Amino acid sequence: MSLRVIRDARPGAPDAVVAIGSFDGVHLGHRALLAKVVREAAGRGLAPAVLTFEPLPRELLFPDRAPPRLSTLSAKLHAFAEAGIAIAYVCRFDRAFAALAPEAFAARLRQLHGARRVLVGHDFRFGARRAGDVAYLAAEGARLGFEVETLPTVADGEDRVSSTRVREALAAGDLGLAARLLGRPYAVCGRVVHGAKLGRSLGFPTANVALPPGRPVMTGVFAVRCGGAATRGLEGVASLGYKPVVACDGPATLEAFLFDFSGDLYGRRLSIEFLKKLRDEAKYASLDELVAQIRLDCDAARAYFRETGT
Repeated sequence: MSLRVIRDARPGAPDAVVAIGSFDGVHLGHRALLAKVVREAAGRGLAPAVLTFEPLPRELLFPDRAPPRLSTLSAKLHAFAEAGIAIAYVCRFDRAFAALAPEAFAARLRQLHGARRVLVGHDFRFGARRAGDVAYLAAEGARLGFEVETLPTVADGEDRVSSTRVREALAAGDLGLAARLLGRPYAVCGRVVHGAKLGRSLGFPTANVALPPGRPVMTGVFAVRCGGAATRGLEGVASLGYKPVVACDGPATLEAFLFDFSGDLYGRRLSIEFLKKLRDEAKYASLDELVAQIRLDCDAARAYFRETGT
């Protein structure tokens, strides 16, 4: 089943089971919700659908406090398709939408998104000033013609699985915990673009992967595995941060040196899976120091892959 992406919802949508949320990272809790949507839709003869937002609400309402994203919109849509979702409603979250009264938001669910059953987290809030809660939505749903259900929290040990916990694990360099919460290694996907080509001149040609705007959720040097183009399964070392190869300022960059690969990747899309943090970013007094450190990083990454067999 292919995913239909609808950005400008209009009346006439098919009746659906609709999950609502930001779905940042599409972690195990999100995946449990998506799986339930697909099951219930199949059992009721409805379309399995998701309603998500772009930009994320916190990015509009609290731009100075919004956390870094775990996933781009395209990565989320790919995860929805993999889960079996048929329709993804991508709602533009702007000031006008943020000002909607809770009753107007509930009405849109039935009129524009075909909601017959709505699945949300237990702490779901909506409408202007977050005035609407799950109890209010259920009451409006009874009037408008849809049911509302909250899903129990998905836990990892004693703690709930959440996007916040994933961010904290990544920022702390605990990629194993992040992978457990996500159900897969943390990855960044993007297109290979031209860089300064310093790595090539030093004997370590890197693929420079374009990053979305905003700050990355973590920085450092990592053992990675690459997918996409002609690189599927190749191992290597990647640096993620603010021009980490030399002491200069600039936007965040992702530069990956892939072992045993030579070729032209410009314009191709790659997925970089982060498997182990090797060290923090550092600045170097000379290119000779930098080259020596890159060799050490490559040795550490190769040792990791030998030891783990991953």
